Amino acid sequence: MSQLDFGESVRPERRPEWRLTGVVFFSILAFVVLYATVMIIRPFLSAIILGAVLVTITFPVYTRLRDKLKGRATLSATLMLVGITLCIILPAVVLGFLLVGEANMMIAHMRSGQAQALLQRIDIVGHLQWLTRFGVDPAAIDPKRAVMPVLQRIPGWIATNGPAVIGSVAGAVLAFALVLLSAFFFYVEGESIIEQFAILSPLPAKYDREFAGQFKDVVDATFRGQVTTSLAQGIVTAVGLAIAGVPGAILWGFVATILSLLPMLGAAAVWVPATIYLFIDASMGDRSYFGAIFLLIWGVLVVSTIDNIVRPWAMKGKSQLPAIPLLFAVIGGMNAFGFIGLVIGPLVFSLLMSIIDIYKRSFGLRRSESEVA
Repeated sequence: MSQLDFGESVRPERRPEWRLTGVVFFSILAFVVLYATVMIIRPFLSAIILGAVLVTITFPVYTRLRDKLKGRATLSATLMLVGITLCIILPAVVLGFLLVGEANMMIAHMRSGQAQALLQRIDIVGHLQWLTRFGVDPAAIDPKRAVMPVLQRIPGWIATNGPAVIGSVAGAVLAFALVLLSAFFFYVEGESIIEQFAILSPLPAKYDREFAGQFKDVVDATFRGQVTTSLAQGIVTAVGLAIAGVPGAILWGFVATILSLLPMLGAAAVWVPATIYLFIDASMGDRSYFGAIFLLIWGVLVVSTIDNIVRPWAMKGKSQLPAIPLLFAVIGGMNAFGFIGLVIGPLVFSLLMSIIDIYKRSFGLRRSESEVA
């Protein structure tokens, strides 16, 4: 009798409960390893997601470049990252210098005697005396007490927190480098990763394709739709403010771009107060009414309607959430995940809608058929 035969003869027969125990043990081990993996990559999760989003948006360009370079994926990915870096870094540096200059000019304007004289002539405290009936002191919300002291402390704050600002810039550079590394990996290995997910997924192939298409549509809807529209609204807001003579037009245009990312808020939160400011300033005789009237017309006819032109062009038929669910998805996602929640929030909501739709098609129909039978 050989050693192998002996081993097979004395080995006890495996019973079904041992197979179940093995499945349970493997499941626990897989859960522990996956949890440890998530904890390890958690500090880099935002960079990984941004890299995946960046690749999702630009992957058609990458495939065309790879075909022209005869399938050299590494070289194609490197050239894509160089192009993306130039397209992001150069405008960001120029915009940064412009924002610093606009901020300095606006601070100087607000700290000047002209701004203080305007606030004094408006006499906000005098017009809000009726708030005393409700136990509110109008002097507590006087802009001269709330805004001016802050502006006076800005130079000291910059001197004190200069190293922290520099550290934040260094952290942003490192985060951007991690995004590029993630994007490089997804460019080169992205198709292989999708194939592995399809193999591991227990769902039917048509549902795997549906989830993948939903992910791509949400990314396109968020970045090609919402972000492009926000940039357009920010630019036209800055142009209108500059023509109307509002101090810090580029800075406020940047603020309008950020606010336009939030549904049901938008650039109106910038140009409407600016219009009121111009009307008040004109009523004091410090300027003509041209700027106020122009900005009002510009805001209503251009800023508020440009999204109806830019969004359909940017979306190109991509699906998106209705306005109110999108509002909750964006705000809740940014509150939970930071800036990356701008994508994660709508993505989670859209996947939830897909899951509900798949459940209705897969189980609801069967249940109705059984009930009919």
